Amino acid sequence: MGTNLVSVMFLLIIINHVRLMKTACPTGCSCTLSSITCCETERDFQIPITSSDNITKLSLSSCPRFVISKQSIWNLKSLEEIIIKSTAVTYIDAYAFGDLPKLKSLILNELNLSVTNIHPSAFNDLPIQQLDLKNNNLKLIHSEMFSGLKNLRVLELSRNKIAAIHNQAFDSLLMLSVLKLDYNHLNSVTPLWFKPFSNYSSLLISVIGNNLTNECTFRGVELTENHWFKKSLFPNDSLTVSLTNISICAKPMFNNVYQEMYVKESMSIALPCSATGLPRPSLTWLLPTGLEVAFSTSHLFVSNGKLNIATARPNDSGIYACVASNSEGTSVAVTRLSVMLNLTNAMTLELMVTETPKKKPSFALLLVFIIFLSIVLFFVVGYISRLIYNIAKKPHSDNFEFSRFVDTPNILPVPENPQPMPHV
Repeated sequence: MGTNLVSVMFLLIIINHVRLMKTACPTGCSCTLSSITCCETERDFQIPITSSDNITKLSLSSCPRFVISKQSIWNLKSLEEIIIKSTAVTYIDAYAFGDLPKLKSLILNELNLSVTNIHPSAFNDLPIQQLDLKNNNLKLIHSEMFSGLKNLRVLELSRNKIAAIHNQAFDSLLMLSVLKLDYNHLNSVTPLWFKPFSNYSSLLISVIGNNLTNECTFRGVELTENHWFKKSLFPNDSLTVSLTNISICAKPMFNNVYQEMYVKESMSIALPCSATGLPRPSLTWLLPTGLEVAFSTSHLFVSNGKLNIATARPNDSGIYACVASNSEGTSVAVTRLSVMLNLTNAMTLELMVTETPKKKPSFALLLVFIIFLSIVLFFVVGYISRLIYNIAKKPHSDNFEFSRFVDTPNILPVPENPQPMPHV
């Protein structure tokens, strides 16, 4: 009786747990007790992905485009494995997986990832032991990309387009045991990718399918403290040709990193670009808009490293950048181009811009002004004429009344018998 009761209770617990799982399962996903799988059969996919706290595996395949951030995966503190495949991820934000303290494996395959859509701190300080970035569009591995991955043991970077790796890019990976760089665009390899004077004796570095150069000796290989590197490389003969060269591989260098050029409108011009470096660097041009010259047109094309402009136009003026890169690094040279307008075109343009057409006076307005002026003159002349007439018509008298000045009380009367003045 007691055994049956325990069985019934256990069954009820499982049923209730399954019911809760169905309720908590994200839209467009299917769930089990420990995993979530999204987008494989349903396209109705919503962010954020959230469920119960006991989920340990999350798998996304062929999902719609989305951004991976801390808000994308929420309340899944027990996650140990994330697999995202065949999805156009727009961007991976800084510390996007930082709230997953138990994460051990992160697999991001066929997401078209590149340096431009991965934040420099996207993978920093994660507790993961495996990071798989296979089948993406990575061309460069910079020095901060894998910073703080102290527990990482397997790093899979095969089948990208990696042509350059910065010095000490793997500096933090002291526990690394497998580094796969197969089928990339590497021309050289070097122990300077790793932390100096560290013991990597158990590390396997696979470089199958890369076109390693025979033009130079790989940097740092000849140093005594880096003998472990020769043993770690696979295939084992990867350094055989390199060690026979005297010249050491070096990053590209320009003799002139800045120049100014002038061209007349409608003329052709070639912007030069040449760089030294071993292996021989590849050259690419960036337009003033920042876009790369990826293909030739009748107006703009690249030949022998030079950028040719067939017919210069005013809007071709600006700053052009020539980027030289090889497996040892990248350098940039800048050219400022000024397109000078033809004199005739410039004068025409100046007249069009600065000359304001003079407006001809209106005939009606001129007629009104003349009439107004005539009326004013008529009244002025009439007034002056009337004034002269009134002055001329006023009568004049010849009798001069002396009494007006003599008969006045201010003058004393003369006596009748004046006495002579006594003589002194």
